[in-house]
Amino acid sequence: MADKHVTNPFLVNAPNEKRLSIRDEIRQRLIHGDEGDVATRSAIRSNDNPRDLTDQFTHDTLQTIEQAGLREATLPVQPWAGHYSTTAMRTGLLGFRYQDLTMAGKVDWQEYREYVRTHPAQVIIGSGSPEWVAELSPAEKYDALIGDRNSTLTRQLWATGQQAFDRFGEVPGWFGICHGWSPASFMLPRPQQAITLLSPDNKPIKFYPADIKALASLLWARAAPPVRFIGGRCNLEPPYTYDPETQRVAMLFNPYIAEDIARANERWGGNIEPDPELPEESRPGVVPISLAWDEWDENGEPQPTGGRLIANECVDTNPGTWHLAIVNQLGVSQRSMIMDSSFSDQVWNQPLYAYRYTYFNPHTLEQTDVLDAAKVNITNFSSDIFHKYRSPAAVSVVGVIMRVTYAIESAEAHEPETQPIPYAESPEAEAEMRRGWQLMDGDYYYDLELDAEDRVIGGEWYTRDHPDFLWTPEIGARAVSRYEGVATGAWDTAQAMPVSWRDAAVRAARDGVPLAGIVERMIDLANS
Repeated sequence: MADKHVTNPFLVNAPNEKRLSIRDEIRQRLIHGDEGDVATRSAIRSNDNPRDLTDQFTHDTLQTIEQAGLREATLPVQPWAGHYSTTAMRTGLLGFRYQDLTMAGKVDWQEYREYVRTHPAQVIIGSGSPEWVAELSPAEKYDALIGDRNSTLTRQLWATGQQAFDRFGEVPGWFGICHGWSPASFMLPRPQQAITLLSPDNKPIKFYPADIKALASLLWARAAPPVRFIGGRCNLEPPYTYDPETQRVAMLFNPYIAEDIARANERWGGNIEPDPELPEESRPGVVPISLAWDEWDENGEPQPTGGRLIANECVDTNPGTWHLAIVNQLGVSQRSMIMDSSFSDQVWNQPLYAYRYTYFNPHTLEQTDVLDAAKVNITNFSSDIFHKYRSPAAVSVVGVIMRVTYAIESAEAHEPETQPIPYAESPEAEAEMRRGWQLMDGDYYYDLELDAEDRVIGGEWYTRDHPDFLWTPEIGARAVSRYEGVATGAWDTAQAMPVSWRDAAVRAARDGVPLAGIVERMIDLANS
């Protein structure tokens, strides 16, 4: 999915030469601290230190990582998948009635908004039909639960879309609250079953797991606590200057892609074993890697452009930072973190679930599982296209191919973990489809610089597709509204909500946020 971004209503229509600085403003919503210095970018910078991100920092050498068995790691609990339609502004955020098949057939924000206007929630609630009420949006159900006849939260969410629509004439598909979903997906438990709660006039309201996830995502988008954040900032405006000496296109064998191809061949039929007559670069798993891309001249001829950005402060999170952060956070600390997954003028937030990596020799570009075979002494690295950017402390370089797995928001299923799939032809097909609703894989290619003591001190990316900044909330952090203390007394969920809770919830809704106490109680009930 391409809609996992921090909302920024200024970015889409911004001129190209201003997009990066605007994008930088998005990052500042997450940053709490001073800007770091800018030094040689191959080396890890002070504002790019993995120790500032991870819960525990144990390993800074590849040898100790191997000795600990941490060349791969999977979290014990998977971050839960989100539901695209309830986190995308184009569909109305939590105002979208995803259970209503008539509304689901609409195509843009204006149509969604008009449908809700002509089919008001108060009429549906007044009908007394539990089935119709169950098809309302998460926000409409929440407003009904707290007895808010002004529909404050729902109106707030549609007003957010209206502002974007008035400015641009449409609501771009990537606007949303996925900066809330991504931390909520591992900071709060996954709601596993539907629950039924009573409105103040004792009408039953059914909340599905997707409704509760949406409310949790909104809570973490609008009332998030401070986070730990690392990554560079780029304050330069286009056009950017690239190093033409780094435009090389190399062919590299990726064993994870070869596994994917073999698995697909086994399932769908075809040649599982590679044809030995094929040239090496045509064999399954061999892929081109480059920092360059083609642009076409006036004669229609492709011309290579791009390469490594010369401005050191604009090269994103250093590969050394990335490698040590993911190993020490997922592998050692056993807790997720969030990555902005690519360098672009948009911000893509993904909660990480797993990683595994192998090596390649940066000089020969041969893939290997043996660390020593992948290590090149920098004095012998005559083919190094990044030689001018290397840290003075670098003694050797090791190539890495890493596959990461991260949670996504499904557009196809609002309950991807449990939604029935009657059309799956086999249990294996169902498992693969369900995984595709929840998780996505990404491959990153880079090298790591090692100092005289074999510590990872930096590195260089080999493709344009790589993580940008990284962040995570503190362990045990809680997203809360300003009005949690107003909700006094106990809420017996077999009864209507106490007046003090309803009053607190309405006040919080004016800020566009649900009450944390209500959301967290819903999750507890959904898992009991």
